This record gives sequence, structure tokens and C-alpha cells, in this order.
Amino acid sequence: MELPIKFHFQNLFSKLLLPVLFAVALAGCSTTFVGGARGTGYFDTVVIDAGHGGFDRGAKPVKGFYEKDLTLDTARRVARKLRENGLHVVETRTGDYFVTLDQRVTASNRLSGSIFVSIHYNWDKRKKASGIETFYLNPNSSRLASRIQSEMVATYHGQDRGIKSRKLYVLRNNKRPAVLCELGFISNSAENGKVQSSQTRQKLAENIAKAILAERASFLSQTANDR
Repeated sequence: MELPIKFHFQNLFSKLLLPVLFAVALAGCSTTFVGGARGTGYFDTVVIDAGHGGFDRGAKPVKGFYEKDLTLDTARRVARKLRENGLHVVETRTGDYFVTLDQRVTASNRLSGSIFVSIHYNWDKRKKASGIETFYLNPNSSRLASRIQSEMVATYHGQDRGIKSRKLYVLRNNKRPAVLCELGFISNSAENGKVQSSQTRQKLAENIAKAILAERASFLSQTANDR
């Protein structure tokens, strides 16, 4: 099975040119409401973060693609769906190269009117460990985490491990609403078999996008009612 979207770059590319790419991507965000001009909670930009990359392969699956490949494929599917629905999207990586945690957070912190969604797959030495979970830290991220968690669990009826507050780097250093999604355990044979399927990843991506769009629609509706 081939991933539908896969790029290969040298690590040198990420070290030398990645900051330039971020600058170009962020330059297109002049329409963002700087300083929260539409109020707390408004966003028109989503930073999609595909976990790992390059020499950092992430979790090793029972069989199939490593976590870094699965996260990239899923993240790009989410990005495509959001763009189809009119949102501006910044991707922290679009190929198989390494991006530091600081670079990932910087992509979010430079943008007012944005949220940050990091995509990961899970691993545990206990082979029976399974399920989907979403991490957040700041209270302003809890509702987004809850929406995404609910939609992800419904994708392939995985165990609901819930939303959890955790001081992960990309969450504790983020100035924007931020969540980190663990979409299933690739150390579990049955669950790995599901997420190795492009059909499952497409459903996950669509449901994550659905939750993000619902979060934005909820804010816009509330704002309209307050007028």
C-alpha cells in the first residue's frame, strides 16, 4: 500500500529553508484578525501539525507505515478538507523532514486568530493498549479537544480514552488554543490494522475537520446572537 501523499526531503532542507517556508506561509495571513478583534475564541486559521518526521520516525507499528508517515498523510487530509471549507491552513511540515518542537509552536504563536491541532498515533509496550485520546492544557482549548475527541471516537468506534490535560511542549508553549490528538495505538495489532488503511485515515481526517468547523460555527453563531 502506498500513501497517497508522500514527499522526501533531506534534513538539510529543514534546517536551512524551513524558517523561510514558515515566513512565506505566514505572509499570506494578513486577513487574520490581529489581537482577537472579533473576540476571544474567533479563528480563521488552523495550524495543522504532523507529528515527527525525517530521522524522527515516531512510533514503530506492528506492521506497515511508521507514525511519521501516518501523521503526515492524516494531517494533509485534514488540511485539504479545511481549505475546501474556506479556512486558511498552515502546515508545520508537508514532507518527510524533521521540524523542531519550537518551530511547530512558532508557526502557531505568530498568528492571531488561529488554533493549533497536532496529529499523532500512539504506542504502548502493553500490546492490548488501545483507544483514542486528545490532550489539551489551557481551559480555552478544552471545548475544541472535546469536539475533536467525540468525532474521532466515532470514526472506527475505538475505545474512548477521553480528553486529558497534559503539559506537553507544543501545548504549554502555545499562545493559541491547542490540542494534540492520539488517533490510535499502532502497537496494537487490531488498531494498527485499522489506521494503516487509507480509508480509516480519510474518515479520521474528515471527522477532525468536522469538529474544527463545528467549533468555529459555534463561535460565529454565538457572536451573531449577542448582537
